[in-house]
Amino acid sequence: MDLGLIFITGLTTGGLTCLAVQGGLLMTALSQNQAIDSKPTFADATLPVASFLIAKLIAYAILGFLLGGLGNAFRITPTTQGVMQVIAGLFMIITAFSLLDVHPIFRYFQIKPPKFITKRIRAQAKSGDIFAPAVLGAMTVFIPCGTTQAMMILAISAANALDGALIMTAFILGTTPIFFVLGFGATQIRGRMQTVFAVVTATLVLLLGLLSFDAGLILLESPIAPSKIVLTLANPEPPAVRAEWVDGRQEFYLTADYHGYTPNVLIAEAGKPIRLNMVTQNARGCELAFTIPSLGINLMLPSTGTTPIDIPASPAGEIQFMCSMGMYTGVIKVS
Repeated sequence: MDLGLIFITGLTTGGLTCLAVQGGLLMTALSQNQAIDSKPTFADATLPVASFLIAKLIAYAILGFLLGGLGNAFRITPTTQGVMQVIAGLFMIITAFSLLDVHPIFRYFQIKPPKFITKRIRAQAKSGDIFAPAVLGAMTVFIPCGTTQAMMILAISAANALDGALIMTAFILGTTPIFFVLGFGATQIRGRMQTVFAVVTATLVLLLGLLSFDAGLILLESPIAPSKIVLTLANPEPPAVRAEWVDGRQEFYLTADYHGYTPNVLIAEAGKPIRLNMVTQNARGCELAFTIPSLGINLMLPSTGTTPIDIPASPAGEIQFMCSMGMYTGVIKVS
């Protein structure tokens, strides 16, 4: 277990991939319960960001402890991930509508502490501002990116609670700088250009919320996922590849890289076993977290190599495959 390498992974690839999934929650946290009538002090700017990141770090350290101690019992399934991304997406969309004053009803969906906690934290200077960011920081544990899931699997394989906690702590510490820079920069922009910031933040939160909602629906294999509908309308008959027959088995070779999975439309015959040969070459993103929800297949591909995935003989229909974030997708059309 090389904690230094794990930290570097978080600092580079992990920071960017996590930001794509969890950046919306950070921006949501900064948009709630913040005064916009004066320039924020350094403490005003850093306190909500710090509370978000500290809560996130604690949540993942606890998760790593549980994963290391209890192994596969806490593995996040594609269905669970999909549900959490849909919930997070809806929350971000509602927050964006509140920022844009679409309707007063959306203001009731902001995260606020119970009254008895509010009385306590308001007794301390500025502490009332840190509750919502802390809650949202802890919520990121429910929508891990593909690189984070790789670290979670590493924590499981450690089979030791302390090692699992150290793995997740080192990784999240690595992702922290990029989140802090984003958050601190956002508070400064808001202090100087409050009107512009409100619109930009709301638009960003809305966009990320829609992306999270769409990715969640994809992981749940929902036919009403907006991206699926758009792709079908834009390209109703995408190019497809037929299998090669090897020893009575249908075989496909797919490249997994930052473009996704190529090819991503496969034609197979019903009643015959299928093998997907997943080829990677210095891959680093969420394409490594490969899943076929309907078959319960959920595994991490190596950064470089060829990984065979066997699929039993299937009846006519469609078998959808995707990365664990729902960003890269494909389908096996069995007929």
